[in-house]
Parts: sequence; C-alpha cells; structure tokens
Amino acid sequence: MSLIHKKILFYLLGAMGFLAVAGCETPPPLPTPRALPQMTQPTTPQLDCEVAVPELYGHYKGDCNGGKAHGRGEAIGKHRYQGEFVNGYPHGQGTYIWGDGERFVGRFVKGESQIPHNGCYVADRRLRGKYSGKCRGGKAYGRGKAVGIDTYDGEFIDGVLNGQGTYVWRNGDRYIGQFREGKRYGRGVMKYADGGEEEFK
Repeated sequence: MSLIHKKILFYLLGAMGFLAVAGCETPPPLPTPRALPQMTQPTTPQLDCEVAVPELYGHYKGDCNGGKAHGRGEAIGKHRYQGEFVNGYPHGQGTYIWGDGERFVGRFVKGESQIPHNGCYVADRRLRGKYSGKCRGGKAYGRGKAVGIDTYDGEFIDGVLNGQGTYVWRNGDRYIGQFREGKRYGRGVMKYADGGEEEFK
C-alpha cells in the first residue's frame, strides 16, 4: 500500500471514529423554562361601587349589587369599615374604625352603629354611651353631656352638636368653643394633651 493510500485510509478511519463518538454523545439538556409569574387578583379598589356613608367614601373592595356595596366588603375613607353592607350602608355585623384608631365592633342598621345607649339620641357615634341633659322628641336638645369613646359637654340640636361646648377626645385632647352641625365652627381653642394649644378665630 502506498504512502498516499495509507494517509487516505488514516483520515477515513479517523473521521468514522469521530462520527461514531459524536453520535453517542448525549445532547446538552434544553434550558428549563422559567416559571411564569402567578397571576394575582387586582388589588385596585372598586370605585364604581357606591358607599352611602360620606366618612367611608373613597375606596371600596368587596361584594357589589346594582352599583352599591352589598354583601361583605371593606370601605376606606376618612374612617374605615369592614363587614356587611346592604344597599351601600353598613348593615349587619362589622367593625368601624375611626381615623385615630378607635373602633366599634358590633351590629349596624342602615349605617348606624347599634352602640348601647342610655338617654336621648346622640348622632355622633363616638359620643354614644350615656347621655344626661335636655331632650326633645327623643333627641339631645339644649344643654347636655354625652359620654362614649369621647366626651362632649355642651349644646345640642336634634342630637347633633350645635352651639357652645367642650369636646374631649379619649387621648386627652380637648376643644373648647363653638360647633355647628356636629363640627367645630367659629371661635375656639384646641388644647392638646402634651401641653400645646391652638386658637381658632
């Protein structure tokens, strides 16, 4: 066999050996696909579901019927309520939380917390507990004192703070001055529990 033939044979055997080895090699594994992110329910509150209590208006998440909060849900506004709703009103069992963290847990009827109350009707939920003073038509009217989570000593009209009075929050802050339709109005002084003072004219 000539030298040329030997070289050709050597190359052919080498090529066959390479192909045989290459054909037996295990192919590299395919890359494992990354797990798709889990889909979560949107947390954006349902703003198209009406809540009838102004202090709770803002964000609502829960059951809805006919465009109104109905069933179980949570409403967050100036205050917060979590529980049962009927036609947009807290109605049934629930928890009402004021902006400062004070809360009432119990039953509600058409947005009104059924806080046990002795004496004439007082509109402010935080003042429901015991009322002593003048009444008219079953409602606080004239001079009286209401004690609940907070305390108010002053003038009322139809169960609502109206006129001169002193409102004391549970934390010790107090406002001495005028009220109108349940809210601070006109001249008065705010005295804070830490000793600070603010005057309103």
